[in-house]
Amino acid sequence: MKINKMLMGLLFGGVLFTGCGSTSTDTTKHVEPNVITTQNVLSSTTIITTNGKAISVDKTEDGFIFKGYEGKIILLEVYGDTCPHCIAAIPSYNAIQAKYPNDVRVIALESYGTLSNIGQQQYETVAKQSTGTMFSMIKEHTGYNLQAVPYLMILSKDGSIVYDEVLSDFPEEVIDTRIKQLL
Repeated sequence: MKINKMLMGLLFGGVLFTGCGSTSTDTTKHVEPNVITTQNVLSSTTIITTNGKAISVDKTEDGFIFKGYEGKIILLEVYGDTCPHCIAAIPSYNAIQAKYPNDVRVIALESYGTLSNIGQQQYETVAKQSTGTMFSMIKEHTGYNLQAVPYLMILSKDGSIVYDEVLSDFPEEVIDTRIKQLL
């Protein structure tokens, strides 16, 4: 009971002290209507897709929140545009994105600095020079340092990292099973 009153006081106090137009960091993330999770924002960056879409990303204690994709399962891939394993995975990512158009978003971060396969991906793709500080934020969370690609991270609907692995092939059935568990 004491904890609930203290949390209510903190939440109410936060509303009173921040107000409209405040420049303070909002640590309340709206995942779905009527569902609120609170995670401290540790740092932020913006990534820009090859289609020109800017996506703000907040690093939290448990993962990442992609603004505009709250409440979605995120498959975050780090790939190399000329990596044979990465190229072979494109149809699988396309299939996952098509199978779960309302629940899953695939976002691919290119790490080599080339983009010869644009157009094959039917999901958000980000050129290396447009990744902001995403690679360093990923490294801080997982220790991954672009040492091997493809690298896949799965984020639950609340942005928590639930899977991260360097892949030699795309385990479509395993990934599909994990997505179903998160739905």
